[in-house]
Amino acid sequence: MFPRQQFVFKIINEVISTISKTSKANATTIQSKVYTIIQRSVTDTYPSDILCFPHQEVAINASHLTWLISLNAYHYDSKSSFVLSILIMKDRMPIHGWVYDNLSNNLFHTEKGRGTYLNGKRIFRDEIMSLKEAEIRIQSSFLRKEQPKNPIYQRVRQTELPTALEICAVAEGNADIFLSINQTPYEFAAASLIAKEAGVEVMTLEGEELSWDKSSSVWCGMV
Repeated sequence: MFPRQQFVFKIINEVISTISKTSKANATTIQSKVYTIIQRSVTDTYPSDILCFPHQEVAINASHLTWLISLNAYHYDSKSSFVLSILIMKDRMPIHGWVYDNLSNNLFHTEKGRGTYLNGKRIFRDEIMSLKEAEIRIQSSFLRKEQPKNPIYQRVRQTELPTALEICAVAEGNADIFLSINQTPYEFAAASLIAKEAGVEVMTLEGEELSWDKSSSVWCGMV
């Protein structure tokens, strides 16, 4: 087992506990507490690892393992929720990814070359969808305020969840296409590795490979 794998599961449990205990605090306070816990835990256990948080530039180092960590708050059905994303990179390449959603209590995990798991169960998509049948999730900036009322557009939905969860929804099979613009690596990196290991194509809108250390557009799909 990857030495840090069990360690990350322990961190995720600590994050779950912290969110539960501080649920009445505002999102900024909860994020600060979670980042402090993660930074202290990782630094104490793996002092040579490099940690990157959303308020920092991504600093990928070929000599040391690099962690991309983010905790994003969102509202769904009037409920306040959080999604935790963790990506570990080695030699500038992603090797492990986790996305945890505290609303659904779903934990996605992947290891490069070893597949994707949802709550411990392997998930993989091997079907190719016709564009006429695909369920499409799309960022609001692509949509007109009033879409035509016909079957094609009834399958096109504005994104409601954070980017990481929208990508994971394609990996899980709850959507077939997700596309967005101007996303940071903290939003897409871990989920993109999860989707790729689940058999989903992930790239930029221009059809190029995603850069794990730069902001980018994202196209994720089974079409």
